[in-house]
Amino acid sequence: MDPVSSHVVLPLELEWQIFEICACSRPVTIPKLMLVARRVKEWVEPLLYRTIVISVIYSIDGHPDFTEDILWTVLRSKPAAFFRDSVRHVLIHGTWDDDADWTDFVRFVLSICTGVQTLFVSQSHPLLELSTMPFGLKHLCTTFMPLLIDIPSTSPLFAQLTHLELIGPASTDENTDISTTVALLPRLTHLSFNEESEEAAVPFIPSYLTVLQNCASLSVLISLWDHDYPEDLLSQYVHALAKDPRFVVLDGTEWFRDWEMEVLDGSGYWSQAENFIAKRRSGEIDAREYRMSRQYP
Repeated sequence: MDPVSSHVVLPLELEWQIFEICACSRPVTIPKLMLVARRVKEWVEPLLYRTIVISVIYSIDGHPDFTEDILWTVLRSKPAAFFRDSVRHVLIHGTWDDDADWTDFVRFVLSICTGVQTLFVSQSHPLLELSTMPFGLKHLCTTFMPLLIDIPSTSPLFAQLTHLELIGPASTDENTDISTTVALLPRLTHLSFNEESEEAAVPFIPSYLTVLQNCASLSVLISLWDHDYPEDLLSQYVHALAKDPRFVVLDGTEWFRDWEMEVLDGSGYWSQAENFIAKRRSGEIDAREYRMSRQYP
């Protein structure tokens, strides 16, 4: 057979799809794929930055490892519009010795990556100066202070937000009555509280009932504190909360694993809670059963 005639030329659209599938299946290989041809570089380079994780502890298998220094350099290397259109998921975990440097870094990243849809940031105070910027943010995990105290519900930061996970509070002295602000968030349907201790959990509980009463659009309210509630809170609040099928206490979550699953294929704890609530409503499980265990594949 003539070697020339045996050379197969794929349709450009099919070629694009093949390289995109390869890039998405293991983004860490994208820098090598970019060397194949200029057109391939144009196709796959944006996928290199779709998910950005900054952490000395956590990483996603098969994804590139970003550091603060790398990101400072990379985000200055191209027009802001490139990263606006490319970056969709950002996790910035932990803080540095110099809190001002950390705050500046978070603000810098988010001022460039304005198309981010899923965001984890360990503290919410860097968001204050960004609260007037037009974001397409849909999923947010951060501390409730000062997020829901100092940023109004009408902020563009909340305009598209559907899923909110709140960490904290840092101390029992903080004002934890966030029910009014939460009820005014225009698109919020999923709310969870990541309470790491009884001291953190107890102040939030009185808000749960008010949030459920005032926020008709809310589909799910989750407590991630997987311990028994004090008896006085059980009698005062939790028994009443258990009557609302939207209230769920979720045991055994691994927060980073859930964040990773959510951004990769949407299989984080939210979907499992939705299935649990549906079973309560249908009578498949006891309607008064509000505790469930997180199941991982």
